[in-house]
Amino acid sequence: MAQIVWHGNAFDSTGYAKATRQYVMALHARGADVKLVSHSALPPIELPRDQRDILEHLQAKPPTAGPRIHIYHYIPELWRRRIRPSFGFTYWETSKIPDSWVRQANQMNGVFLPSTHNIGVFRNSGVTVPLMYIRPCLLEPYRPPSPQAAPPYIHALPPFRFLSVCSWIERKGIDVLLKAFWNEFTAADQVCLVIKTVGNADVLHEVERLKQEQRLPHVPAPVYIDLELRSELEMDALYRSSHAFVLASRGEGVGYPVLEAAMRGVPVITTGWGGHMDFLNEYNSYAIPYHLAPVKPQHYYSGYQADQLWAEPSGSELQRILRHVLSHDDEAALKGQIAKQHTMAHFSPDNAAQELLQALSGLTRRSFTR
Repeated sequence: MAQIVWHGNAFDSTGYAKATRQYVMALHARGADVKLVSHSALPPIELPRDQRDILEHLQAKPPTAGPRIHIYHYIPELWRRRIRPSFGFTYWETSKIPDSWVRQANQMNGVFLPSTHNIGVFRNSGVTVPLMYIRPCLLEPYRPPSPQAAPPYIHALPPFRFLSVCSWIERKGIDVLLKAFWNEFTAADQVCLVIKTVGNADVLHEVERLKQEQRLPHVPAPVYIDLELRSELEMDALYRSSHAFVLASRGEGVGYPVLEAAMRGVPVITTGWGGHMDFLNEYNSYAIPYHLAPVKPQHYYSGYQADQLWAEPSGSELQRILRHVLSHDDEAALKGQIAKQHTMAHFSPDNAAQELLQALSGLTRRSFTR
């Protein structure tokens, strides 16, 4: 039985770390010999004790003297081709991957990708090695729910709460969401928007600047910015305490927060382009219309290039959808339940582990379980 050496962050709050946790624990539960190699400069997130125990056990496990394969669950700049079979596993959000990624991907034995959108983008960008679809996955939400774990401020909010969970970058479309929300709702609407993000006081200053630029003729409905590092239990409660989830993203490889909301039956509003459309449709969510536009350079990563496109969601249509969901909460709740049934059935860690093991066996002609 060959050992799977999984290189990837596992203990922080990033999407990559969340995905690593799901995949390696599912492979371990399936009987695979998994060794975790995890390094991160980011603060660790508080995890349930049983999850942390498993992850620490897999990290402490020694490499086997027998056959091994390596999976690099990072951006391609951090992939390494070894003598033993080596595979990359990553995510991308625009119409074309960076040129450097094409060269790096073609040096690997294969690349695992979490959406059909990404498969098409990598192939059309010039990647010629095997591309294997591995579905995203999440553990079942906590049972029973823990509403008492919700951040205390939740209890003082208006009765209808929109939630957005995302990093504070242009790709997430927070500017589009804020403008649509402020222009559509007044303080009399008994609604609010909660944005769970990461940052410092600069984020609050930017929110105020954006609001002043709108020159609104009314007092807008409130927006709450949550900058705290939340535990998995707190995040579960935050999703469950919300009445709709909204992400006006310009591009997603998967959209893990979207999947988190869908698995809890929270109605989803999001841009109709990207990896999340593998599990969303007109029957289980609300798609924001969009047009494709050239990607702007991003200060935090040089891989965004002028020859790439991403989605520009319609602010006016988002306004209409937000109002519709507030006014038709029964319809929205039904869509949320349809999304929950679909995602719980098709995006479990065990399903993903089976897919990974089948892909690895097919690519290496080796066995990974007894």
